[in-house]
Amino acid sequence: VRPERRLLFTFDAGEALAQLGVTGEVFGTEVTGKFGLLAPDFLYNDSCTKVAKHSMLIGTILSVIVYYTMISKRRQSTRTIKKMTIAGSIIALLLLTPYIYFDVMDIKQSAVRQPFAMSVIMITFRVIEAAFGFAPEGVTTSLGMYMIYFACSGCEFIFDAKTSKPVKASAYDVFQSLWRLLRVGIINTFFFSYLAHFDYMPFGRDRTHYLDPNHLGNCFCIALFFQQVMAYGDAFFSLIANAIFGLKTAKMMDNPVLKSKSIAEFWGRRWNYLFHCVLKRGIYKPMRKYTTAAVASLAVFLASGVIHEWLNYSVQVYHHEEAPKDSIYNPHSIILGSNMAFFAWQFFIISIEKSFGEISSEKVPQPLVPFLVIMTSLPLAVWFAEPYFQGRFF
Repeated sequence: VRPERRLLFTFDAGEALAQLGVTGEVFGTEVTGKFGLLAPDFLYNDSCTKVAKHSMLIGTILSVIVYYTMISKRRQSTRTIKKMTIAGSIIALLLLTPYIYFDVMDIKQSAVRQPFAMSVIMITFRVIEAAFGFAPEGVTTSLGMYMIYFACSGCEFIFDAKTSKPVKASAYDVFQSLWRLLRVGIINTFFFSYLAHFDYMPFGRDRTHYLDPNHLGNCFCIALFFQQVMAYGDAFFSLIANAIFGLKTAKMMDNPVLKSKSIAEFWGRRWNYLFHCVLKRGIYKPMRKYTTAAVASLAVFLASGVIHEWLNYSVQVYHHEEAPKDSIYNPHSIILGSNMAFFAWQFFIISIEKSFGEISSEKVPQPLVPFLVIMTSLPLAVWFAEPYFQGRFF
């Protein structure tokens, strides 16, 4: 448990069971020792809220520049070369912003850095799609709407199929976002409390090979853990978009680990749907104008790898806080490149799926399909997660 995290309460399992008149054995194993629940980290939430405000301000300012140089009607005839020059200058400045921001604000903790760096990436894609003419039609109708689009870079708006305009959020949508934030927060509190005790490796750190059951168990916990962490961020930004701006948003994480019926569905509709959408508009569609679908898909996964490597460096490595001497994780131990390898593998297995077809529920029992889907990536999940653990993100 990190020093800044405090236990909400603790109890002795043996004593608690004895007071209830229950034997201290479960399946023949004696239950003893002290257990506890980590308190919510309110300082972290406060820090993330401040970071979100700053990133929203940056997005709002840049939206005005992009709107008047690339989006507005009198600028739609601007030459592509000029648009690319403007976009390239803005993107270069954006990618340098986190380093300056982290130094000026003296932010060294990965978990606080991540939301800001991710916002920078999302804003970068907003700029790219504007340069290539793939910004959603519904957000380009007015400067005010475009400013909201940039400010809410952590959300994917839902657009009306007929009018192409963003769908308005109802009071029920606001309630749903608030309830989802509370529900995911409570689940994460228990999940954090359990995994932190084992340094996030509940099945031990030793593995003989990638199909070692203990290794797969750890990777499954890692996958669920990332799913829950991202679901919390999704609920947080959705609540802002619903309650403050009155716009309905798409669900970013739709239980991909337990419900995906194909690899394409896992990455295309269930895991980080926001990232899928910005990559589609910012990489796939522009590439598709000049090349084949296969090459455009390869470009998407390569771009994803590059982005995650940049995130790892800026969030986990650059001027990072020093790890305690007794910590098994150390930012200086991070080896960049593992995320790129992970996404290259994803492109390979999706290509295989497209060639041979999805797993048929007629041949395989339906409950087994999600398991087989995630097994195509689960053994290598450590390639994605290791920099986050070494960077003491959690």
